[in-house]
Amino acid sequence: MAIFDETPKPVLLLVLDGIRPDVLRAAIEEGETPNLGALADRGEALWDAVSVFPSITPAATAAIATGEAPAKSGIVGHAWYDERERRVVIYGAMTETVMATGPIKVFHNNVWRMNRDDLHAATLFETLHDRGFDGACVNFPVRRGPHTHPIRMKSVENYRKNGRYLGASVEGPKEYFMGDLFYSRETGFNGRKASGGLRRSAGINDEYAARVGAMLVREKSAPFNLVYFFKGDSIAHHHGLEAQREWLKTADGYVGRIFAAAGGVDRLLEDYAVLALSDHGHAPLLPGRRHVDLRRLLGLKVSSGIKARFGRNDDAVVVPNGRSALIYLRDGIERGPLAEGLVGRRGVDLAAWSEDGWGHALGSGGLLRFRPGAGPADPFGRTWELDGDPRALDLGVADGGVRYGDYPDALERLWGCMHAPRCGDLILSAEPGYTFGEVSGGYHKASDHGSLHAEDSNVFMLAGGFGEGERAPRRITDVAPMLLDHFGAGKTAEPSVL
Repeated sequence: MAIFDETPKPVLLLVLDGIRPDVLRAAIEEGETPNLGALADRGEALWDAVSVFPSITPAATAAIATGEAPAKSGIVGHAWYDERERRVVIYGAMTETVMATGPIKVFHNNVWRMNRDDLHAATLFETLHDRGFDGACVNFPVRRGPHTHPIRMKSVENYRKNGRYLGASVEGPKEYFMGDLFYSRETGFNGRKASGGLRRSAGINDEYAARVGAMLVREKSAPFNLVYFFKGDSIAHHHGLEAQREWLKTADGYVGRIFAAAGGVDRLLEDYAVLALSDHGHAPLLPGRRHVDLRRLLGLKVSSGIKARFGRNDDAVVVPNGRSALIYLRDGIERGPLAEGLVGRRGVDLAAWSEDGWGHALGSGGLLRFRPGAGPADPFGRTWELDGDPRALDLGVADGGVRYGDYPDALERLWGCMHAPRCGDLILSAEPGYTFGEVSGGYHKASDHGSLHAEDSNVFMLAGGFGEGERAPRRITDVAPMLLDHFGAGKTAEPSVL
């Protein structure tokens, strides 16, 4: 554990949604992103850190904010089936899905329900507040904290008074900024004459994040500051990875604005500990036949779509999450035979489920059962009891160790998902080039994410200004424990299994 002789440095945490590490690394090497390059040069850079599974933004951002995998955070994807309410819950997705579901309902789920009702683990903002450290958050979706922030946007407030979905306020850190909707104090950055307005996503955009982020570091407003940039993920979905790399020039300019507000990168790293990372990667999709329709499963009667639910004769509810899919089964349907009939179909790479205390993973290499216990150790220090064919997850097992191949940290990430009832009874991961799409039936055309594969799962970590012995996290679930340790408010990150 890091030991401090004085008050720890404040932290600046920058999350760049969906940026592939190889895309950023190439941009840095070519001099296209000088500010992120300066952070990498002056600190530690990891290009093969790992996201959670499913590698979907709500699950990944919850993991960053809480340090927990989906089974413990409660946030498993951008959509899941609530068996108690007998309906699909959607936090956010493509415009087509949002419009079909109802924008107000999705807005409620994303802004209110996800943090207030569905998030089971404490956030960094909550834990640090309990230890005496205030927080600041800009546009990050998982932000539950001890302070109440009222709605600021009049049109939303007027709808709230006449509707049943939206609340009057949200809970967040001391300083909370989400475009024109919520802001803990006047900044001059809101409204259409600044960085907001309805034509600019009500201020929930990356320019606004940069302006507020710069203000926070200039004023040294809080010990812990989280600033979120999300446009790069959207650009990759719609236009591909070359477009994402081009956008990184703009993103780097936003980061540079924050660095300049602190007096430049060197002064920033004197005054702040800085960690920049992505939450998941991206996998390019094939130009044709990229969508895998899971609505017809081996003769089972399947309910799917935004209104999916178990009817009297339904055998399964299917909830696609990009390049992963959650399948909920009626009692009595065996998972193994169903998985055997799915793996090998066009675009279906892996199937995983939990049964009799074991995790099961079925792929083209065969079937592997696994659980924590005496056995070979993975690169993160966890030992596993293995039974079956390691090739199912492209594992190399030799000399008492496990080497991961195409599916980084596969054992821990599967274990950290399949024990959540919200993840369903059978979880699918798509082959590179394919996507299961969304509950509306729509799908992205250029690139997508969500699977166990390295393309979706590897993320970058750039860390600078931390003390001796404080290393960049190798998993996004290690971010919160590492930062709590930095503040003397928690334990050093350890491998942990449910």
